[in-house]
Amino acid sequence: MAGLASYTGVLAKKSAEYRKLGEQEAANHRPPSNAIHPDSNEVTLRSEAEGLTAAEQRIFDSIISGVDKSSLDAQSRITELRADIQQALADNTLSTQIDAELSADRGQLVEVTATRIRREVDWRSFRAANNITEMAHYPESLIWHWGIILSLALVETVVNAFFYENANGLVGGFVVALAVAVVNMGSAAGLGSLFRRRNLAAPDQKYFGWACLILFVPLTFFCNGLFAAFRSSYQTLADPSDPLQLREGFKEAWGEAAKIFYFDIHFQDFSSFLLFMTGIALSMFAFWKGYTSDDPFPGYSKRDRALKAAKADEAAVQGRVKQKLKDFLHAQRTHVQGLAGQTGTLIAMLTRRLSEVEHSQRSAIANASSIERDYHLVLDGYRQANLAVRGTEPPTYFAEKPSTAQAINTDNAPISISEIRTILATLVD
Repeated sequence: MAGLASYTGVLAKKSAEYRKLGEQEAANHRPPSNAIHPDSNEVTLRSEAEGLTAAEQRIFDSIISGVDKSSLDAQSRITELRADIQQALADNTLSTQIDAELSADRGQLVEVTATRIRREVDWRSFRAANNITEMAHYPESLIWHWGIILSLALVETVVNAFFYENANGLVGGFVVALAVAVVNMGSAAGLGSLFRRRNLAAPDQKYFGWACLILFVPLTFFCNGLFAAFRSSYQTLADPSDPLQLREGFKEAWGEAAKIFYFDIHFQDFSSFLLFMTGIALSMFAFWKGYTSDDPFPGYSKRDRALKAAKADEAAVQGRVKQKLKDFLHAQRTHVQGLAGQTGTLIAMLTRRLSEVEHSQRSAIANASSIERDYHLVLDGYRQANLAVRGTEPPTYFAEKPSTAQAINTDNAPISISEIRTILATLVD
């Protein structure tokens, strides 16, 4: 506190100085015995003591002035705060403000919700029409799903390139093998995908799906038999690049492959048989991959994806609306909490000011007393040193010691304290 730090005992430090001055004045027979007023040394000492007391008074008055200003500001703020709180409590336009805040998103929210409902109705209708009781299951990535088929088709092409090797070397064999792999595995995968239709409730779809399976079995045996027979014919061609020779070789292989339906097909060598069996295995695998390339119920995955996308869009819009609403309500709550917090801030400030007033009052009185005590101590030392040396009677005013502590005035403190406590009582109530 400023009052405590204002006086640091500077008068008491001058005791030796004034004793010396008292001895010097006595040696010069001063002050005279008939003097009625204190000499210049005592006047200077008293003036310094009164100056220090006046400084304490200024410090006290400055604190009281600041406290009074804070009290006036607090009263003004209380009036404003009371009005703000009453306005906040009486505010019934919150729903209107929320409607205005969310008006821009209402149309989009209705749109995405309607889309989600339409797609959900379509999804449920499809499930009911086809007696579906389980959730859709399909590959998340068709690239990975078909990647296995493509990899196997490449392997088949490379392997078959050696089987179809002839006068044109591996290049010619690779071209033929690539065509064989595309036809063999491509048709099998396509029929496998179409076979999923047998799960649908419509009779025509069921018949079509089963027809794809029925077609797959003989087609697979015939095609792989054809490719195996064609291998033998292809290797015997004099000029594989001649279309006429190719056609004749293919016609011969076609006739041989047709015998498979009579269980009379003949393979020229073990490589042709191996080519035939490998083609059968890869065709079956391609058929299965085609069947599992999508949900067993054709059209179910499309509706399921559409429904998931609609739900995701709806959730995104709802999340944005909820966040806006949360931010708006958070701002309102922050405002109300701010109003409530200001009361606590005012109470803490006024309590601190009350402590300052009480402390400054005690400090001013205590410091004024310390100044007067030190003043009398130095004054007594000065006069006693003078009496010890002089040989004449001392002046009559040596018997008196002027008071400086009475100059301090703290009458404003109780008034300020009373005002602060009244304001505090208002805030607490």
